[in-house]
Amino acid sequence: MRIFLIGFMGTGKTHWGKIWAAENGLNFFDLDDEIEKRMNQSIKSIFESKGEDQFRIIERDALHSFGEKDQFILSCGGGTPCFFDNMEWMNSCGITVWLDTPATELTKRLIAEKDHRPLIRNESPETLEAYISGKLAEREKFYKAAKIHLETQYIAAQSFDQIIRRYA
Repeated sequence: MRIFLIGFMGTGKTHWGKIWAAENGLNFFDLDDEIEKRMNQSIKSIFESKGEDQFRIIERDALHSFGEKDQFILSCGGGTPCFFDNMEWMNSCGITVWLDTPATELTKRLIAEKDHRPLIRNESPETLEAYISGKLAEREKFYKAAKIHLETQYIAAQSFDQIIRRYA
């Protein structure tokens, strides 16, 4: 089983991915962590030194390396599905799960993490929600291509096994 968790930053992909992997005896991976190990550099540093275009190529290569693995849940970066053929590739290789959280909630979660998130670090608290709303609108067509769509406010009421059986 290969599970790819997608959604905007701050939706809880890593949080829920770790829980669900432990509950189901699956390996858990975070794509950003895998990129940092490969590059021996932080995501922030990669963005600063190489730029977003080069980061997206590195990200795609790291993602595609999971074609050689099985029995895992992978937390993908918020933009991962939106570049190259990443969304199609994930759908062909496993089950994609979109964790969907409203922009107002994401703003509350991300305000304290701005300095660690390259795409939002220059946003002020006053402009952050508008930025998030705009990015969500841009990415929605990619996120909607996921096999499973979960609104995060309802996740705790269901086990991952129930979710997979219900939607997959």
